[in-house]
Amino acid sequence: MKIRRWLAACLTGSMILGTAVTTAAAEPWSMVDGKFIAADGKPMEGALAKGVTISKYQNHAGMINWKKVSADYISFAMIRLGDINDKDPYFDENMRNVAAHRLKSGVLFYAQALTKKKAVEEARYVLEIVKDYDVSYPIAYDVESQKLLDKGRTKQQITDQVNSFCNTIAEAGYCPVVYGSYEWLTQNIDTQQIPYGIWYARYGVGNKYPNRTLWQCTDSGKVSGIPGLVCLEFAFTDYEQAFPGTGWRHINDFWYYYDNYKMVRATTLNIDHKDYNFGPNGVCLNRMIKKNK
Repeated sequence: MKIRRWLAACLTGSMILGTAVTTAAAEPWSMVDGKFIAADGKPMEGALAKGVTISKYQNHAGMINWKKVSADYISFAMIRLGDINDKDPYFDENMRNVAAHRLKSGVLFYAQALTKKKAVEEARYVLEIVKDYDVSYPIAYDVESQKLLDKGRTKQQITDQVNSFCNTIAEAGYCPVVYGSYEWLTQNIDTQQIPYGIWYARYGVGNKYPNRTLWQCTDSGKVSGIPGLVCLEFAFTDYEQAFPGTGWRHINDFWYYYDNYKMVRATTLNIDHKDYNFGPNGVCLNRMIKKNK
């Protein structure tokens, strides 16, 4: 049975699938003269920001010093939420620490759904949790589940489930992406039917894939403040432009308003010349609830 590379290697940091090769004096994945350097010592064209993926496995390895992390050219962190039956026990702590140290945060969720309806339920579960945090990077759907293949899900069915999840996330006002390795993206999903960004997991220097907005370049990265090894990510999209932090979000049948990615709570706010009242939980008390179709 195929072992999920991301779970077995990236999260635990106990497997090294490849060794970075340095062809120049610059350290791989570092920044030199304003450009990030790849494993072959050459500048990575188009890379705008460097990040990490954090899960309970990094927390188990030791206490994360987020101040050191933020000082090591890390500007965003993708935080593992887990799946619908197993929430990462450190998710809330990690999200709070990312915000406290002014890093941008995204979320990684692992699919268990076997139908489009269940994929929507997964998306609503994710939204209910993340709405209380300053999410400024994508919500990623990791569908690399052997369960889907063992249960006989076809390429088209998996593609439809991915779109159901991502559509629900996007309709709520967030930015979805699809996480996958080359094998999964080419063999088990039809990415041409998916109108969302791709978080491409391929270790080494090959980062090209259609609509790739994030690249996971290694599972054996080293970052100051993080004990052991960690997955390194690079963003090729300016998410401040792609994902505005101020505006309305319609989440699980209620309206909320966010100001610079922070939920507005317990106040009255004038928006477009109209006063809106918000409760302590952030729900807008005088905006019509949009019924689900």
